[in-house]
Amino acid sequence: MRPPHWSLGSSSKWAATAASLWIQCTSGSAYCFGIYSPLLKSSQSYDQSTLDTVAFFKDLGANAGVLSGLLYSSSGPRLVLAAGAAQCFAGYFLMWLAVTGALPRPPVPLMCLFMLLAAHAQTFFNTADVVTAVHNFPSYRGTVVGIMKVLHSPPFFLDWFLLTQ
Repeated sequence: MRPPHWSLGSSSKWAATAASLWIQCTSGSAYCFGIYSPLLKSSQSYDQSTLDTVAFFKDLGANAGVLSGLLYSSSGPRLVLAAGAAQCFAGYFLMWLAVTGALPRPPVPLMCLFMLLAAHAQTFFNTADVVTAVHNFPSYRGTVVGIMKVLHSPPFFLDWFLLTQ
């Protein structure tokens, strides 16, 4: 079953592409784990092994994208992006509350769940952006996927710059 085509014309496909590029440029926060992990480690009194466990769940969440694909097939990109935004906010907000002490120190499995939830949002952003771009530019599928995916890594540099200033 082919997902519905979400382009309303040439101007909206370019608007969707511009929005997708911005989403891809800003949705790579899991790549910045090395920047905020020392604070997570010290505030939660984790040893390196425990921090590695949290990082494993980050990687698991960032690479398990089946749900986003199923949701896209049935609902389209808007709901996928909304679900990704909700997951990203919930995961990172709960981690932030724990790190700042506003939330009592959660058990490690719960922190792993927060990290998995936050990182899993990436798959929703990627699915919505890449699949919509492929639908909007069927003759340039390879090019469009390449552009979308290459823009997903530079957030590390942007986040690093913003976080270290």
